[in-house]
Amino acid sequence: MAINFKEEQVRVEYVIGEDTVRESQTRELEVPGEKPNIERVLEVNTEVVNVDYTVEDGGVDILSTIEVGVMYVAAPTPDLDPEEYDDQPVHYFHDQIEIPNFVDIPEAEEDMSAYVDVDIIRASYSFDPDENRIVDVTVVLKKFVKVLDYRQITIISDVTGIRKELVEKELLRIENVIAEDTYSVVVEGILDVPANKPEIERILKVTGGLVENETATVTDGGVIVDGEFQAGIMYVALEDNQPVHFAEGTFDISEVVDLPGAEEGMTTYTNVNVKRWDYTVRENDAGEAKVVEVRAVVEIFVKVLEPRQIMVVTGIDSDRVEVEEALLRVEEVIGENTVGETVTKELIVPTNKPNIEEGGILEASAQLEDVACEVEDGGVLITGNIKGGILYVAAPTPDLDPEEYDDQPVHYFHDERSFDNFVNIPEAEAGMSCYKDVIIKKVRATRTSSRTVDLVVTLSKFAKVTNFRQLTIVTDIVVVSPVVDQDECERPSRVIYVVQPGDTLYKIARRYRTTVDAIVEANDISNPDVLEVGQKLIIPRCIIDGPRG
Repeated sequence: MAINFKEEQVRVEYVIGEDTVRESQTRELEVPGEKPNIERVLEVNTEVVNVDYTVEDGGVDILSTIEVGVMYVAAPTPDLDPEEYDDQPVHYFHDQIEIPNFVDIPEAEEDMSAYVDVDIIRASYSFDPDENRIVDVTVVLKKFVKVLDYRQITIISDVTGIRKELVEKELLRIENVIAEDTYSVVVEGILDVPANKPEIERILKVTGGLVENETATVTDGGVIVDGEFQAGIMYVALEDNQPVHFAEGTFDISEVVDLPGAEEGMTTYTNVNVKRWDYTVRENDAGEAKVVEVRAVVEIFVKVLEPRQIMVVTGIDSDRVEVEEALLRVEEVIGENTVGETVTKELIVPTNKPNIEEGGILEASAQLEDVACEVEDGGVLITGNIKGGILYVAAPTPDLDPEEYDDQPVHYFHDERSFDNFVNIPEAEAGMSCYKDVIIKKVRATRTSSRTVDLVVTLSKFAKVTNFRQLTIVTDIVVVSPVVDQDECERPSRVIYVVQPGDTLYKIARRYRTTVDAIVEANDISNPDVLEVGQKLIIPRCIIDGPRG
């Protein structure tokens, strides 16, 4: 029986190496010149806003950009003219710090690809009242780096003509990488300040992001990315009694990313990040400064994948063929899932703080810390902490001695709560690897009494389980002719061979048990690396029959 085989071409992410490093960095932040001194720090928020990396020989060079926001109570500044700054007790400033790091991956080479994930494990600050314009911020970062090389690999998936027990096979689940791209776009929206809120004098900060899971739909030749953004502004009002206010609004994003080779029905991985915010304040029809044109510079990363389950030939125990082998190192995809969770926590106003005025909640914030994942049998356990904060207007408290608390109209307090959630992935097993992406989609707060607030945080949790596989696979099979066991040829020792697609002189020589040099000499070939399909070659060899297969 003739020997035949089936081969397939796949483009896979070949795993070169990976590593996880942790580091702590402290940076000094200084209050901008136009702002008053600090009396007391209310809150320090940190967020990873950008990660740039370059794969180099021997590792990955990473530059992490962390945005730090500081909210504080202003100290009395009698030496400054109040007209030189906004004379309000609560102030906010922000800055960015850059943290460089090189992660060693010995086998990494320039121009390879990488997956880099930077998380803030913990953020803290210290403030010395004697240095009332300086805040020291410390962030503990965890950086996971994996170096990949996209490789086009030929996989032998089936062989006929050889007894089945002589052919070794394994099932491999891979993601065939079709295409990927990074796309930047400016998303614009209009945010209207509610009628019951005052006009804007000055915006302190703009925050926000995707509040609904973005949907990515693969079409022929591209991916459509849809989502809904929520933008919030904290601003100083044009009135004396309530200087700081918060307003928010939503607007949509819909973009098409061209990816040649994408087809309907394939899967996609999408990551949408806000790189920076910009805004313009203008008047509404009534002449009030209550309209904000918000612009977000958004970076969209899209990868299209084709999940495949294929049998791969890993060995053939037969002297009728010679095989070419290659080492395959890939992450086998076990499964993935996304779940939503709503976490509700009751926050109680600290005893040294005044009551909350009815309708006086200005802003609810939340920040994730210590997010981790662990694979268990049947799924992934995701754990972490939510640091929730409330900025509010104090209610009149004639029954309390003002000396018992900081008598400021705007106050802030925060608390933490841990969370855990099990994401079902049926084929997951303990010891496998996991990837997680936990995003705060929405934060809202409801005043339940003058001293309690229900903080509701909506989370989206993505988990993916992979299993590292390293195996030797057969990438080519050469059917060989039997050797003539005799001293001299008893019949003509030449055959005419017609070159087929994929042939090389090396393969032809192996097939007929001769040498490349002998074929080159017999055919007067000037360039052994160039063969044309249909070209006829003289094979100088003592043979008995044509090769099988």
